[in-house]
Amino acid sequence: MYGFAADKELLKHYIRTFHGEVIAILHPYQFAIGEQAAREIMEVYDYEWTDEEI
Repeated sequence: MYGFAADKELLKHYIRTFHGEVIAILHPYQFAIGEQAAREIMEVYDYEWTDEEI
């Protein structure tokens, strides 16, 4: 999973909390979260409030 943080502090949060890593290819605050860490995130966050499936 790839993403862009809004600022340096948020980037640090993503790295620390979601075990991401800075890749900074397209943007200085671009990060990646590995497959295993992404699975763990999906296990924690559910979307019972919507009928949509992930």
